[in-house]
Amino acid sequence: MQIKKLLSPQVVVLIALLLLFDTFAQLAFKIAVTQLGEFPTQNIRVIWHYCLQLATNLYVIGGVLALILALFTWLTLISKVDLSFAHPMTSLAYATIPLAGTFFLHEPLHWPQMVGIALIVIGVIVISDDETTHK
Repeated sequence: MQIKKLLSPQVVVLIALLLLFDTFAQLAFKIAVTQLGEFPTQNIRVIWHYCLQLATNLYVIGGVLALILALFTWLTLISKVDLSFAHPMTSLAYATIPLAGTFFLHEPLHWPQMVGIALIVIGVIVISDDETTHK
């Protein structure tokens, strides 16, 4: 398997950080909207008030900061490896976010989701296992 010998420790760390920042951001956003309730649709005044609450919520602010860190991590990663390798790695967030939601937010994770997560992970390994995807 080519992927093992081609991944440098630095690339592995960058992928892990990218997934960590993205997963943290999504959990923070979920916590924020859980605290504030559903997005209102009554009138513009209520929507504006809700948006102000979102903008000043520490979880939203933390999530935005995590996404900014994810952006810089992403830029660093794609400066080191081909986009055709790096981008499929972002699909691993489809595994990390539901797993983190289950662990930290006690959201249910059903067997079809677990099968899907396994298929995504296998798919990322298969699509990324090519020696031509690294600079």
